[in-house]
Amino acid sequence: MSTSQRLTQGKSGLFRLLAAGLALALIPSCGTPSPSLGFPEGTPADLQTLSQDVWEEFLAVFPNQSDCMGVVTLEGDWNLEGSRAFYLPQQARVVLKIPATAGHLRHSLVHELAHHLEHACSDHAQLRAAFLAAQNLPADTPWFEGPSWEETPSEQYAETVVRLVLDRPAWHYRI
Repeated sequence: MSTSQRLTQGKSGLFRLLAAGLALALIPSCGTPSPSLGFPEGTPADLQTLSQDVWEEFLAVFPNQSDCMGVVTLEGDWNLEGSRAFYLPQQARVVLKIPATAGHLRHSLVHELAHHLEHACSDHAQLRAAFLAAQNLPADTPWFEGPSWEETPSEQYAETVVRLVLDRPAWHYRI
């Protein structure tokens, strides 16, 4: 069954996704420095303001993960092609394509912060089994691989986080 079919089966599938996302918010914290969002010199002020607001919203949804989030650097890229954003786990860096609408920036930033949470918080692995079960996927489904972007559990998780944080449907699916 395709992802879009699973997500359109009705409200029960959506509620399972949201419940799995909420489960992550309830996992105890993992214990590293206070979270902060940093910006390289030259980052536009409006991007910094929007990003700081989104950061606060994100942390409010995941209060038990604030200790493991650490420092995340956000960079705006005027020349980014082929993507609206990406995350570099080794550097804890989110790169967003600019210019973009505030809605696209917010969506992309939350999506990439979800990937940061996957990599920065070791207890995130506890969520994966529950999330896969909520998606009606086998427990041994690879988390970071799939036949397409939409069918990759990590990407489905990041889109679920977008819905939780921004309180709106993910843009990539019709629900």
